[in-house]
Amino acid sequence: RSFYQAPHASLVIEVDVTNIVKFIKKQKERFLEKYGSKLTITSFVALAMAKAVHSYPLINASLEDNTILLKKFVHLGIAVSVDEGVMVPVIRQAEKLSLSEMSQKIAALAEKSRASKLHPDDTQNGSITLTNFGIAKAKIGIPIIRFPEVAIVGMGAIEKKVVALEDDTIGIRSMMHLSLTFDHRVLDGLYGCGFLAEIKQQLKQQELFDSDIKNL
Repeated sequence: RSFYQAPHASLVIEVDVTNIVKFIKKQKERFLEKYGSKLTITSFVALAMAKAVHSYPLINASLEDNTILLKKFVHLGIAVSVDEGVMVPVIRQAEKLSLSEMSQKIAALAEKSRASKLHPDDTQNGSITLTNFGIAKAKIGIPIIRFPEVAIVGMGAIEKKVVALEDDTIGIRSMMHLSLTFDHRVLDGLYGCGFLAEIKQQLKQQELFDSDIKNL
């Protein structure tokens, strides 16, 4: 329904996640011991998305008939691969979560999805979705919007590359592609570029490593 009703448009950016990858490698064991869930790149991107919505609220909307409905909260859908295909459980009010809380929510919902224990309410009323096809080693993907949402973000595989740095030197960095597919009836390309740039900026900011992570 989404694919045939909504004119899809897509954008792709490349993000340097070297510092996050190093942080995960360094802290993953202590994080698991303290919070009972794995520290993954998905949690960082999910949190960055939830924060970026504040500056780009049209991303967090639905189109019903000719009315654009802006959502008060970020109800973030996380695509999970299961034997039957893909399930999309929803994390309620994702914008209010810390990194540790986001990680715990993602882990719990993924476990429920794979154990076929999701309640119908667990997959309802999402406002924007994140899918990670990098798990399957795909670098770039263009996912279909989850009806009646107006946008979906896709994560590609992280790979090490030789990159030109800001000081005109070169270095080996961990790079990842992020894609945004959006309903062109609601958003335009400039707005979508701004949202992706804001996610990228959020991933760079030290505030993302919030207090419960700093105190590991």
